[in-house]
Amino acid sequence: MKRLAITASLLLLAGSALAETRSITVDVQGDNVPVVLDLLSVRNAVGADFPFDWADLRVSVDGQDIPFQIDDTDLNGRVSAGDQLAFVASGQATITVSDEPLDPVSHEAALEVTTDGDVTVISSLSGNGFTVEVGSEGLARITGYGDVSETLAAELGILRFAGYPESTWWADEQYGPHEEYTILEDGGARFVRTEVLPAGPARVAVITEYASDRFVGLTQRIVTSVYAGGDVDVHSQVTFGGYSDMMKLQHMATSVLSQADPEAQHVIPGFRRLAWADQLGVSSDDYFAERDAVSDGVIAFNSNDNLSPLYWGAAYIFASAEPWRAAYSDDLGIAVIEAAYEVPEIAEDYDEWLSGNTWVFESQEFRTGVFKWIADEFMSYDATSDVTMNEPNHYLPGTVIDFHYLYSVRDADSAADAAEQAAALAAALASVNLEE
Repeated sequence: MKRLAITASLLLLAGSALAETRSITVDVQGDNVPVVLDLLSVRNAVGADFPFDWADLRVSVDGQDIPFQIDDTDLNGRVSAGDQLAFVASGQATITVSDEPLDPVSHEAALEVTTDGDVTVISSLSGNGFTVEVGSEGLARITGYGDVSETLAAELGILRFAGYPESTWWADEQYGPHEEYTILEDGGARFVRTEVLPAGPARVAVITEYASDRFVGLTQRIVTSVYAGGDVDVHSQVTFGGYSDMMKLQHMATSVLSQADPEAQHVIPGFRRLAWADQLGVSSDDYFAERDAVSDGVIAFNSNDNLSPLYWGAAYIFASAEPWRAAYSDDLGIAVIEAAYEVPEIAEDYDEWLSGNTWVFESQEFRTGVFKWIADEFMSYDATSDVTMNEPNHYLPGTVIDFHYLYSVRDADSAADAAEQAAALAAALASVNLEE
């Protein structure tokens, strides 16, 4: 996981010969960009030799203090290294700490948390109509924006996984029976807990944990952060506590605008690699143009259309994971964007590439992750004839897989506008420099 690029400086606190401050800066390029830092990174950047209390921390942009919060995301009941500092910034942010007590600071909450039976409802107080619901299973769904009160995206962060839970490949190269689940299916995973943290001036954080008894040692921890402006940050960590042979491991979002508007369009950038295009010897743009899915330079098609794929039933599969994709409803005048915090590089070797995270759009589900089922048709094309067939990924104990995406609801007046906003959002997330 890359770290935020932060620089430290030592300042003398005006009016006191004894008190000192240290400041660290976080590069942010864009407007209203969510920023999250674990406290260990902040502590290390400030310097372990500098004593301060977390109550004596401030965040500013252009010299003006901005709202922030510290959330107990490790759920240990105290401020510790695993907790998170969160704020929303438009431009470079400065975090300042003092070794002397500062006057207490408080900011009004930007969201409201209520309950309706076993459903937690998180509502923006900004007047934009943005609402998110968290059900008893701990997954978020976007249920309102502006004048629209419909499900705009559901099951954010749901995990689909498949493989061989009885594999003894490490001993005798035998896999045993294949099984596939989502975390909500019987036998897939056991719900452990959901904790909804108090609403703050930046966000509401929801922590959800699952564990699989069938794939022993496989656990999922999701930190879902709801922001008042219309954003939901979903950071899912899948940890392997034992050895596992997996054919699928996919982060998903379901019903992205397609439930609210059956005519909603799926909008994507051109793929850096699409197996079907490689097999036909064309670019991915040409592949979609041949299926009448390109208009005004944007790839867009009805969410219910599988586009007569080269083979299999998905609208696309064996496709590179890109910085963004979106759904757009002309009738509702809104877009829902999925923007990635990190974009995987494409390995030259096909086997290596397919062992990493790729994109699938099938059954109106945005899927990102490992998909190792290789169609027989791969052998019929020179470009993919050397690909290894159906070999699972071998995960060792202690392996952690990160999925981190921002889901953003925006006003939009065309598919091209949705694409432009999605690209700008992805660029803004990438601008938060993650370096040593």
